Amino acid sequence: MVVCDPQDLKFIRPEMNRMLCRAYDSCKPDLVLFNGDNILGNHLLDARFGSRKVAFGTKATLDNMIRALDKLLRPVESRGIPFAMVYGNHDDMNLLTKEEQIEIYRSYDCCLPMNTDDKRVDCDTYVITITDDSGKVCWAVYMFDSAWQDKDRERKCHCEIKPQTVEWFRETSEKLKSANGGVPVPAIALMHIPLPAVYRLLKECPPDTDGAVLCDDGVTRVLDTDKASGLMGEAPSVLTTDSGLFDAMTDISGVKAVVFGHDHVNCFEGKVDGIDFLQTGAASFRCYGNIKTKGVRIIDLDLNGEYSGKFLSYEDIMGASPINSIRYFNDADEYAVKKYGSLGALTLGAAILGSAAYIIKKFR
Repeated sequence: MVVCDPQDLKFIRPEMNRMLCRAYDSCKPDLVLFNGDNILGNHLLDARFGSRKVAFGTKATLDNMIRALDKLLRPVESRGIPFAMVYGNHDDMNLLTKEEQIEIYRSYDCCLPMNTDDKRVDCDTYVITITDDSGKVCWAVYMFDSAWQDKDRERKCHCEIKPQTVEWFRETSEKLKSANGGVPVPAIALMHIPLPAVYRLLKECPPDTDGAVLCDDGVTRVLDTDKASGLMGEAPSVLTTDSGLFDAMTDISGVKAVVFGHDHVNCFEGKVDGIDFLQTGAASFRCYGNIKTKGVRIIDLDLNGEYSGKFLSYEDIMGASPINSIRYFNDADEYAVKKYGSLGALTLGAAILGSAAYIIKKFR
């Protein structure tokens, strides 16, 4: 099970937690992969409502991060499900380094080992191998860091694959291939931010085309239904550079699919140069999204090297019912304006009724 962009605080939105727990219990995954923006790092010190800072400093950041991650990881840990993770851009937007944060993940028994040895790449760039009963490696799951913040100078977030990561990937895939008798090991890959090649699944269109989005280059595009299927609610926000990673994937690796997050309301599937791109919507209720793209992605790996899978939306997981609609409305940020408007109307109504009752009582 892949969970993209849970992106919450220590005050976790209850309905996201409920949705994920229901998914764990109904799908019974053997492995859960958190695909970045696991916390809303740049708002860890905020109040429960709004963005007003109520705490300051490294210690407060660490305390809030521990509590936020526990809300996300405890349901997996309590069920005994192994999990792994990569970072997204929001994870690194705080006072703690990735290496400091990784120790929180490692404190959970069900957390799989991450990179501790190869200093060329980030701690969340590593490979998970899946073996059959005989010990043969049947699948490789590559986890790629795709965003980092310059904490020393500009504190700018860089969305890119580092050249050292591509070098590591080529070496690792070649080693697995050699150990497999010269045959590439089937693989899937996860990274938070989409590869630039995702734009090859789109086509230019007039601005008034149904489903069209305005891209950063000023061109309106729509999902090319001859190449992809699903939902696209915003222009893909892609890596500044992949440093040749996609070319490396097509060269030697046996990668069958790449899973992306980052774009909350994009949830589609398509094939580029023989590799499936699985764009996955955000699980978060605290950030923007919609009921069709909130959910999780299931991937079934066959020991013969084939895979299948699907995206499960909130309604797929929870069911479409009036009570779930109310719960969704209550927790989802895309309804913030309506909720605050409703709250304002209710408050005004209560004030009018209260004033009327007071006047009637006074003159009775």
